[in-house]
Amino acid sequence: MSPLIIPIALEWVILVTTAAPLIFVGRFSKTPRLGLVLWFGAFLSSGLATLLALGVAVSSIFETYQKLTSAPLGSSGWLLTLAISFAPWLVLAISGIALALANQRIEPILSNARTLGPMLDASLQPLMTFHGHKVARIELPIMVAAVSRGQILVSSNALNALSEAELDAVLWHEIGHLSGRHNQLKQLAGFVRTLSPWMVASQALVNEVHRLAEFDADRFAAKHVGPEILSATRSKFISL
Repeated sequence: MSPLIIPIALEWVILVTTAAPLIFVGRFSKTPRLGLVLWFGAFLSSGLATLLALGVAVSSIFETYQKLTSAPLGSSGWLLTLAISFAPWLVLAISGIALALANQRIEPILSNARTLGPMLDASLQPLMTFHGHKVARIELPIMVAAVSRGQILVSSNALNALSEAELDAVLWHEIGHLSGRHNQLKQLAGFVRTLSPWMVASQALVNEVHRLAEFDADRFAAKHVGPEILSATRSKFISL
């Protein structure tokens, strides 16, 4: 396989990790599922390109070894083969430096996403079943609704503050998260960030998956409750 594939593949990786945060961030509010597909598709293609580049680089080692063993030690052919063998690894190094520099340029552009801390050591109280989904009450003094292990959690503060119609909006929103498998997508995005913590683009992926998941859940809820109720309910939450 031609070593020329290495710079082409790595150029694609740099292009994706540089362009995705600049082009995709803050978009797709009206088509969140399309945004999720494009984000994960871009990172999947970037990962495949990286594996391809590494595969070609490794295969070049064996090709170089065969050429060196067939050429007389110290001959011009032997020295030329040895020099060429460093090319794939030089390209990998240059690409890594370019990627690091690109990350430094992009980082100031990205805003920090708000995150909700894990609800640890909280007592859950079964509350109801809503359209086949278990709903539990969680004792917290803040407005919170979330999905955990297949059930919907609503804080005591939210239950006291919401009307019946607004509570329905919250529950449909959370069912939207379940329907869209948003928790799994968030975990996948987190795994990508764990694999590449030095890449600003991976942090952008995590932020955007959380943002688009909220829009997607809102679109799901809007099919079951009026937009006015949904808007009024969201205004009472930091995040649904």
